[in-house]
Amino acid sequence: MRDAERRREIKDYYLGISADEITSYLTPASFDLWESVARYRRELTIGTRWLEVGGGMGDLAAAALDRGYDVLMTDVQDELLETAATRHPRLRTRLQRVDIFDARDVEALAARGPFSIVAALGAVLNHARDRQELARGFGHLVALGEPGSLLIVDLMLSEMFPGHPAAVWADFLHVLPGFDDLARLTRSSALHVLEAHSLYHRYPPTPAFDAEFDERMLRLFFHQGHSVQPPRAPADTRVRGSRRARPAPRRRAPSPESDSPGARRAIRPRSRA
Repeated sequence: MRDAERRREIKDYYLGISADEITSYLTPASFDLWESVARYRRELTIGTRWLEVGGGMGDLAAAALDRGYDVLMTDVQDELLETAATRHPRLRTRLQRVDIFDARDVEALAARGPFSIVAALGAVLNHARDRQELARGFGHLVALGEPGSLLIVDLMLSEMFPGHPAAVWADFLHVLPGFDDLARLTRSSALHVLEAHSLYHRYPPTPAFDAEFDERMLRLFFHQGHSVQPPRAPADTRVRGSRRARPAPRRRAPSPESDSPGARRAIRPRSRA
C-alpha cells in the first residue's frame, strides 16, 4: 500500500507541473552540468552510456541525447514515460519503467547495463519511504554503474533546512537524510567525491504561505572505484510525518532548452500542514 501511495503521489505531482517548474533560474551561474560531465569524461576516460533514473518528462535525457550520449531513461510512472515519449519522440525506444527502490526492477535494468554515467537528479532518492530505503536506492545506483563510472545525485539534506526537519512538505511522501547518512553511504560504497554544488531556489510569499521559502539540495558528482561493494542500509526509523509545508512557486516562461546548466526538478505548491 505504501508503494502504491508513493507511486500515485509521484505521478500526480510530475504530471501536474509545467515546463517552467523543471529548471532553476538561480543556480546556473555557479556551474554547468554538461561542462562538468565532459571534463570528467576526458580526465577519467568515462564512456557514453547514460542512465537517467527518475527522468520525468524527459527533457534532461533528450539534452543528453543531443550531446551524443547513449541514453536510457527510467521513471517509476508509465504516464511519465508516455509524456516523455510524446515530448521527445527520439526517446521512445530508450525508456523503461523502473522503481529504483525495487530490487527486481533494478535487476531487470541491470541486464541492459552496466552504464558509464548514472544520474538521479531532482532529488529522486528523497522519494524513499525512510532512510533505510534511501540507502538501498543509493546502493542500486552504484551497482548499475560500470567500474570507474560517474554517479550524479541530487539530495535534499536535513541540515539544509532550519531545525533539521525529518521532512519539509505536508502532503508528499519523502525522507530527508542527514550529512552523516551521506558520509556513511559514500564511505561504504568506496566513492570519491569529485565536486558538489548547492542548488537553490527562492519562492516568494503566496496567499497560501505568507513567507519566503528557500529550497536547497546538493548536486554531487561521484567517481566509482573499480571494486565496489554494495552499501549496507543504516538502521533508522521510518519518517511518518512532515514538519513544513510548501509555498506556491513563481511562474516563469518555459525555457528548458536554454537553461541546461544546473537543470533540475522544481516543486509545485503544497498545502500547509
